[in-house]
Amino acid sequence: MRALSSVYGRTVLSWLVLIAPAALGCERVAAGEMIWIRLTSSVSTYNAKPGEPVHAVLTEDVTCGGDTLLPIGAAVRGTVQSVRKVGLGIKHETAALQITFTEISVAPDEILTVNAMVAGIDNAREEVVNGVVHGIRSTSTPQGRITSRLKYLPSLNPYPDLGLILFKATFPIFPEPEIYLPAGTDIELKLTEPLVNPLKARASMVSSQPTKTNEAEPSTLVSSWPRRSTTLAMASADIVNLAFIGSRQQVETAFRNAGWRQSDSFSRHTFLLNFYAFLNNSGYAQAPMRPFLLEGRPSDMNWEKSLNSYARRDHLRIWEWTQDEDSQTLWLSSSTHDNGASLSLKYREFVHHIDPEIDHERSKVIRDLNAAGCVESVSLVPRNNVANLTQNAIGDPVKTDRALAIVRLKDCHPVTPELASVPTTMPYKPGNTVFRYLRRQVLTFRSDIWRANIIYGSYDLVRMTVHQWRHRSALALAGNSVKTPDRN
Repeated sequence: MRALSSVYGRTVLSWLVLIAPAALGCERVAAGEMIWIRLTSSVSTYNAKPGEPVHAVLTEDVTCGGDTLLPIGAAVRGTVQSVRKVGLGIKHETAALQITFTEISVAPDEILTVNAMVAGIDNAREEVVNGVVHGIRSTSTPQGRITSRLKYLPSLNPYPDLGLILFKATFPIFPEPEIYLPAGTDIELKLTEPLVNPLKARASMVSSQPTKTNEAEPSTLVSSWPRRSTTLAMASADIVNLAFIGSRQQVETAFRNAGWRQSDSFSRHTFLLNFYAFLNNSGYAQAPMRPFLLEGRPSDMNWEKSLNSYARRDHLRIWEWTQDEDSQTLWLSSSTHDNGASLSLKYREFVHHIDPEIDHERSKVIRDLNAAGCVESVSLVPRNNVANLTQNAIGDPVKTDRALAIVRLKDCHPVTPELASVPTTMPYKPGNTVFRYLRRQVLTFRSDIWRANIIYGSYDLVRMTVHQWRHRSALALAGNSVKTPDRN
């Protein structure tokens, strides 16, 4: 089987194809454009200081008018601008970190000056606002929210009930509030000033994008492939949006080199690990996935990638499908990005909610595999028999351009060793046991004084109501706006 060709480029790989007016040529990359990088050194609010350098590499080419300005693997240098650490929690409840990136090595003897700020951190529990990374509040855990919402709403006294004190003692899980970004963390940067086209670098660099293919498979063959997976109860689940061509070893090596891990099987032990990650607002790099079927068959592989958040992860299921005359195996896959998690009473298990824009996840998968040097070619095949707006099995809205990305794999040869590194998922606990105990008491007391009362409880109730109303509105929009029937 040959990889398919067609509309290769921007949608599939999220390459930064930045085209200026033809009359002027591509002279600069506009401010506001995004660049993906990967840290090669760790940074933390616990010990970082303003002025400290931060090192990273590009994980995708930056292109302009068809020219490669900055290639995958180019070294990126940033500087810590400001640090706010929690310490004992007396002054601050949350940490904050600001990093700006100012240099990219475009050639061995040439450094390009850039101005870029952090716009997002992939699969992080931290939030980014105006270039500043804001850490979590340790008391904003399921057990912490329960004690505030269920009992303290009608009371002005933060400590009225012995039972709630015992509840907190039953789950003495306290997430680490300091920010820790290990080497291997993927970060999205936003240009704050235009990037001038470096002509010398442009003339000497070779694009690291996968090769375009020249032969197309008959569309009737692609249209005959399954469009959606199903749950065990045969409810429509995820849309099939990826296909891989290569041996099992190539698939496994590609994802492993890209920093992905295979999921664990369901067991009592993995349930406890899930429960701990849920309460601790931390990551579980090999969390089990719900079993989905493709035309009645369970998946052959489940891969996922996370950082430090139980709620956020990249994940996909892969089914071995067919072989061609050259013994090239075709693997079909459905990829989605989880951006929320809850313990569902309806399903009696932990349930993840997905980002509706599944095309972004399709691009993320290909970007990771390409950065690991495992992609030979990519093509994008449109499918008119797939809905561009629908719902998944638990009712989350799903949006797509309907296309299937077909990726031909090769033996992996990463551009730089840093691009093949796997981000650490080990817990980060600065300070000794006594320090962490004192900090926990200070932060807990501080949170109870400010939040365990009827005033904050009323605000929290209104906030939850608005959030739920918006979620239901999105579901209603998805249910009423499906343009193409999507039945298995």
